[in-house]
Amino acid sequence: MEKTEIILEQIAPQPGVSQDAPFHSSRIPKLIHGKDVLRFAMICVMGVCWGKAEMLHILRPMGIAYLSLFFGEGILFWGALVCVAAGCIVDIPLKAGAALAAACAIQLTLGRFVEREEMLKKALLGAFAMALAGVFFAISKGGLTFYFAVAGIESALVMGLSLLAQRGIVFLWEKRKVSIPTREETLGLVFLFGGAMAGISQMEVPYLQQGVLPCLLAYFLAACAWRDGMGGGSAAGILLGLVLYLCSGVDLLFFTVLGVSGLMAGCLKDLGRVPLVLALMITPVLFLFYADASLVEPLWAGGWALGAAAFFVTPKKYLVWMTGNLWEKEESKDKFIRKKELLEERLLAFSQAFAALAKTFVHQEELQEKKDVSKLVDNIAEKACKGCGMAHYCWNEELYRTYSMTFSALSYCEEKGRVTLSQLPEAFSQMCARGDVFVNTVNQAYDGYRRDRLWLGRLAECRELVSQQMKAVSDILLGLSGQLEVGHVFLEQAGQLLREECGKEGIRLRDVRVVEEKNRFGRQVQISFRGCGCRGVCKSKLLPLVKRTMNRPMVLKDANTCHCQKDGICTLCFTEVPSFGLATATAFSSAEENQPIGDSTAFLETDRGIALMALSDGMGQGKRAAEESRTAIELLEQFTEAGFERDLAVKMINSALLLRKGEETYATLDICAVDLFDGRAEFIKLGAVSSYISRGERILTITAHTLPAGILQQVQIVKNEMLLKDGDMVFLLSDGITEALGGENITAGWLKDKLEKVPLSNPQDAADYILREAKKEIKDVPMDDMTVLAGRFWKKRKSA
Repeated sequence: MEKTEIILEQIAPQPGVSQDAPFHSSRIPKLIHGKDVLRFAMICVMGVCWGKAEMLHILRPMGIAYLSLFFGEGILFWGALVCVAAGCIVDIPLKAGAALAAACAIQLTLGRFVEREEMLKKALLGAFAMALAGVFFAISKGGLTFYFAVAGIESALVMGLSLLAQRGIVFLWEKRKVSIPTREETLGLVFLFGGAMAGISQMEVPYLQQGVLPCLLAYFLAACAWRDGMGGGSAAGILLGLVLYLCSGVDLLFFTVLGVSGLMAGCLKDLGRVPLVLALMITPVLFLFYADASLVEPLWAGGWALGAAAFFVTPKKYLVWMTGNLWEKEESKDKFIRKKELLEERLLAFSQAFAALAKTFVHQEELQEKKDVSKLVDNIAEKACKGCGMAHYCWNEELYRTYSMTFSALSYCEEKGRVTLSQLPEAFSQMCARGDVFVNTVNQAYDGYRRDRLWLGRLAECRELVSQQMKAVSDILLGLSGQLEVGHVFLEQAGQLLREECGKEGIRLRDVRVVEEKNRFGRQVQISFRGCGCRGVCKSKLLPLVKRTMNRPMVLKDANTCHCQKDGICTLCFTEVPSFGLATATAFSSAEENQPIGDSTAFLETDRGIALMALSDGMGQGKRAAEESRTAIELLEQFTEAGFERDLAVKMINSALLLRKGEETYATLDICAVDLFDGRAEFIKLGAVSSYISRGERILTITAHTLPAGILQQVQIVKNEMLLKDGDMVFLLSDGITEALGGENITAGWLKDKLEKVPLSNPQDAADYILREAKKEIKDVPMDDMTVLAGRFWKKRKSA
């Protein structure tokens, strides 16, 4: 919109001025400016350098990569083509000529369909041109596999190099009102100049390698270090050093020198240009002197010093234009949100990477089996009929009949395990001169084929298992990417009020943080102050102050522990007391006396006022079942304490059990999560039997038909929500209880009868009573592990 307004302002008629400008005041617009000529000359020089660069003494992808930057650009492409050809056509005329010809053909045919912003398309076209040239060169060398492999590597490098450099070339040529490059454009420019320097390092021109190259390196390192400090200097040094090292322009020692020089120069950025230049000049000389004094040549040192001096006299505005921003700076107001978004994107990218990796392990070989059978028949013919006088007749004139007979013999082997000569048609036995040899060869070949298929089948199973594990990791990361939402609201006014109230009591707080859950429950207060030396000020003064200021019942976490640290600072955390409470108890009985029980239970209460009851039943009985159920319960506890949503926690538990799966193992999961602030209960079941709520004279049943955890990759989560009332008793039972009573449909009535006879308010008494009475009902049913987890929900008094 801003651009539109500017245009309208420029063309708006001015009062008192004629619409038609006089003829003598018209000017022919300049089509070519001096800056355009300078840019074009720079592009041409870099084209020669990129065309000259060679990677690892054998790969020449940089010329075509540079040329691919100009697909669809008209005159720029043809200028770059001439310059790249000048750099590479002398060294490798055949391969370079083929690559340049392919690039010309692409420009003439597909160039008009390529836009400047379509960077991936340009990179793909460059890789295609390099592949065509590589294949042509490989065929000219006799079709050796080595040259085809080199062609593939060069094509991949062309694509990568093109994508890295395109941002820089777009900034270099486009005309903008704001001429400061972004981070991506700055890195693209550094990469462009690095490739040009790599080409310079391979030119056999006097004073070029030992004089001009170090001068340019020093200048760019100083500029980047001055712009972005240690990060920018070291990043530019490492990037330039890497490009030069890959192109054999420098060795590992000089690669290290560039990185260290940029780092040391960036350290002195804040002191001014003079210390920065001195550090840049002294660091490489000292480093090389102690490493290998013979490497410190006067010409090289003079070129390096000249580059540093050129940086010193360059005006500031030109340095800002050249270096741009190697590292983006975030505004403090949005820093947390941006970091959260970046972290979510990174987790999502990791999830997609693992999902793609999982797909690579699923390799379909539908046609491979037919090819293997045909190859098997050919091997039988080769071994059994080689040297036989009837071979030509059987496998040429009677090809169909012989093939059919061989397939029939293999079919007998598949059904019976082996084939004998008597099982084959009599005509074949009379005609075949080597019947016994043929039958033995068929049996041996089929035995080998069967062994191979068996091992291939096992390999496919292993591959599928690895794929499932990778998919499970991908699902976990995908779930984590959606769990970074901030669940708290910071109450600055309440914190300031608490600070003032404490000041009135003579307590000076160093830091105050008051946060509250988004549902307006679960307020938490964290304060730091100069400690009292274990005199109990936190309980006697601060706790009443916090209660009065927040106007809510609060409690001190870890009230029996002194929080005073070595530096004398005491950090305390107060949490809001929920309105309700949940007391739980467990009663269990193993199927056999000396055998561990396969059921596991857990109860925990989080700082956010969530009480969680959980029961897990492992498959079968004994130690193995106990291990599976204990794993599920421990993971649930850890995820809940870490603040994960229960949906994600259940999915991750399912994925974890899938990853552990060497055999068919699983565990049921029965969860009851109660919000102690409002009394809402959420039931989640994975393969678990029904749960029951005793409310007065009624028994409420909560049922969900789902599969246990650890069976399917995608678990189906069914939630049942209910509002608990004061005095409700919640029962989570294992299948050993319901089977002993005759099924889930009978259990509800049985519980009603038993609890009417003996009304109980203590959850431990209730759990023991139900278990004891259930054992009495066991008749002909084989005894299983039996577990009762009981929880009593009650409303706290206001005095609490």
